[in-house]
Amino acid sequence: MKHSVQELKNDLDKALHLVGHGTLFSMTAEERQALETEGRDLLHRLDDIESGFLIIGLLGGTGVGKSSLMNVLAGSEIAAASHRRPHTDHVLIYRHEKANPLPDLALSDVPWREITHRSDAIQYILLCDMPDYDSLVGEHRQHVLNFLEHLDILIWVTSPEKYADGKFYEFLRLVPKAEQNFYFVLNKVDLLFQNETREKGYDQLEGVVRSLQEHIRKNGIEEPVLYALSAKGASNPDLSAPWDQRATFRQQIYQQRNVKQITAIKAANLDVEVRQHLSAFQKETAGLKMFERILEQTIKEVEEQRPSWVQAGREAIDLWLEKYIHPDVLAHQADLSVLVGPGYGIALLLEGWRQKFTKPGSNRNDPFHGQLPENISVSFKRRLEWLEERLNHRILHQNLPISFRESLKALPGVSKVFEDLMERFSHTVQLRLAEPDGPAFRGFKVAQSLTYALFLALFLIAVGGETAWQGVIESPGPTSLFRLIISWVHNLFSTKGLAALGSFALINLFLAIRFYRSYRRRLRRAARKLMESLKSALERIWQETLDVTLEELKRLNSEIETQRAALVFTRTRDIQKE
Repeated sequence: MKHSVQELKNDLDKALHLVGHGTLFSMTAEERQALETEGRDLLHRLDDIESGFLIIGLLGGTGVGKSSLMNVLAGSEIAAASHRRPHTDHVLIYRHEKANPLPDLALSDVPWREITHRSDAIQYILLCDMPDYDSLVGEHRQHVLNFLEHLDILIWVTSPEKYADGKFYEFLRLVPKAEQNFYFVLNKVDLLFQNETREKGYDQLEGVVRSLQEHIRKNGIEEPVLYALSAKGASNPDLSAPWDQRATFRQQIYQQRNVKQITAIKAANLDVEVRQHLSAFQKETAGLKMFERILEQTIKEVEEQRPSWVQAGREAIDLWLEKYIHPDVLAHQADLSVLVGPGYGIALLLEGWRQKFTKPGSNRNDPFHGQLPENISVSFKRRLEWLEERLNHRILHQNLPISFRESLKALPGVSKVFEDLMERFSHTVQLRLAEPDGPAFRGFKVAQSLTYALFLALFLIAVGGETAWQGVIESPGPTSLFRLIISWVHNLFSTKGLAALGSFALINLFLAIRFYRSYRRRLRRAARKLMESLKSALERIWQETLDVTLEELKRLNSEIETQRAALVFTRTRDIQKE
């Protein structure tokens, strides 16, 4: 026996666990239920495998002499033609009167009838005379096939008239038994020698045997064990002809078998059925292997395209920040109150002029909402959709069951990934713009005040005149101060005073423009710094999204690989090695 009973049980236990608790993409609920029922039945039969009985069935067509052969095997007249009438669709079970019947047979839905006998030669063997295969129709035919699971050895009986019947070989292909437990009997060989010379009879026998062996080989039995005999005259074994193999056949079938040998025969048959049972998982294994290949190909493509996707995302982020966020950030961070004196006036004038020529609705985006415009967000969504469509297309192209597409639900969908990406973008923009990292204008404001004060002082000194200022310095007091004011008024409306006033005004205008331009440069510099920081953060979020997507694909691929490994059984592993 190539496989122990325990190994077969272990494989069936594993298969039942997979059917009951595992994920099987290729099977419907009905298929899983049928597989579970079949597996439990096989386990039950394995548990009862050491019953000690050897159950032998004889299967053949009408008129091939199965009853006579039954008597040959028993060594006495235990079977009669009357047993078969009117039960042509029943299994006839010949049991020694001292032997207990198998309980499984009582539970079978196959019509059967028991006949007891006293042939001690087969006291520990149950002989089952099966209905004629060529007389079976519909339900009867299926009943016989169902009953075959109880048999340990099956003897196929035919005759020179019946050996070429196609129904015979059709039945042969349907029976799940180990081929070493098949025996073939060519009965009624005496017909080939009637009215013929011995040489002619042997030539005919050799031709029929050769043809029968060839038919059997074509139907899956590479080395058939074949016996040629004539069951006629079973009560007179001494009268057998030289070609008659009755004695050899009986010796082969009824050799003394201990419990271990009988168990080996039963296990060999069940091994074939277990193999057929486990073959149902081959489709699942093939599907998982193909799904693995699809995931691996997709992962490889995403890894290859990742740099171009990162670059496309970078360009989309650049466009978003430059066209939508940067102008609004400048407007939001603008604070004209940091300008002093003429600079503030110039700023009010220029800002009013700018707003006058700005088109209505040009501020398309509130930076504190951080919402990505649809015409830019489509660049990110299109790449995520490509990934999902690629997987679905390949699954459909390989004709995998729809359940494999449903397995992709384990991955975050495009809408979910895209929604999370947009939310992270928005949140990052809002946080960065809410940070108090604008330009520091306190020193700038003090510098303006000191500069204007300096030039005002110079203007007053120039307009007051040297004599008035000298009087204030030499004899400070109300009188000298009054004289200084009189000098200011007098000189201010003189030709020189008006020239000084014009110069002072021009200097203040020049300073105001310079201070305004410095203010705008500081504002742009701070905004640019913020944009660079924001760009870096957004690019990192996009790359992390791609990396997480790749990791999810790899995780699913690893799970599928683990599932496929779980479908390797002791039986199928050895088959693969073979």
